[in-house]
Amino acid sequence: MRHRRVWLIGYDIASPRRLRRVAAWLEKHAIRVQYSLFLAAWTEAEFARVWRGVAERIDPRRDDVRAWPVPERPDVVVIGAPLPSGVVFGDGRHPLLGEILSGGPAAGLRRVRSRSGR
Repeated sequence: MRHRRVWLIGYDIASPRRLRRVAAWLEKHAIRVQYSLFLAAWTEAEFARVWRGVAERIDPRRDDVRAWPVPERPDVVVIGAPLPSGVVFGDGRHPLLGEILSGGPAAGLRRVRSRSGR
């Protein structure tokens, strides 16, 4: 099996039209974790193909799209409610995505309490 690397992708797109196009493209290839933040596990070739697709949909003078590789054992800090148990992310081929999002065994989960003590 080809090695897959987990990526976190975020964007700030100036035009609503381009924003919809970039979001639709990324929704086909990644898991949306927040409004402008996506998580995916890709081979090097898959990443290159998705990144080219993003580049075709933006104005590089006005838009900002960034991709960060996620370490093998990420340290996750969470504020707020945990994800429901039994939730499956993606197609199940890369369980690390679910573990990162839920703070499971692959991630060093640290839960932070709010000032209200919750």
